[in-house]
Amino acid sequence: MEYTTATDSLEKVIETLNKAALFQGLDDEDIRQVASQVSTRQFNKNSLVVSQGDETDSLYVIIEGKVDVFLQNDKGKEIIINTLTDTDSFGELAPLGGIPRQASIITTEPTTLVVISRQLFMDTLLSKPAISMRIINRLVALIQDLTEEVSSLALEDVYNRVVRVLYKHAEEIGDKLVTEKLTQQDIALRVGATREMVHRILKELKTGGYISIEGKHITIEKKLPPGW
Repeated sequence: MEYTTATDSLEKVIETLNKAALFQGLDDEDIRQVASQVSTRQFNKNSLVVSQGDETDSLYVIIEGKVDVFLQNDKGKEIIINTLTDTDSFGELAPLGGIPRQASIITTEPTTLVVISRQLFMDTLLSKPAISMRIINRLVALIQDLTEEVSSLALEDVYNRVVRVLYKHAEEIGDKLVTEKLTQQDIALRVGATREMVHRILKELKTGGYISIEGKHITIEKKLPPGW
């Protein structure tokens, strides 16, 4: 695990926890009390923060940066199931159930994290029912996301999975939808296909005038067709 101890101010940690969905419902004094007991860590790009199967039990909140959540089978095949950024949290299951990590987390850019110990997390849960409800809602959302991902992999063809990823990772810029930085390999890892298959799909969409590509950004020029 590659990281350095961060020197982020207490106020920065408080600001992050205030914005994190997981801690909504706590008043300023509660947030400050939690923030005063956490640690922070800085990770370089492409650092493995958590490995699938690890026995660690901390909870993490992203101060700044971006991470991918991925699964890997015993043959080394990977699939990315989520991307998280500022104020998102991960690792909620480990401190709750004392179970091994269910997925791996890798940084895709330099990232600073709040690290919350299991003891602090459980103490906060027991003393603040609002956090317990947030955890329940968070776990429900995670189950919904995973159900959608599994359904997509099981029921949709590669083309429709690619379309889903493009829309999911795009935001409106002017009158167009533009994706965040995504390489063909990034997309392939999210749809469970080869980079070559993704390349063919994107090439045909580009030829048809449906998308344009500049660097690692893909612009959706018009509604993508329902089939390929």
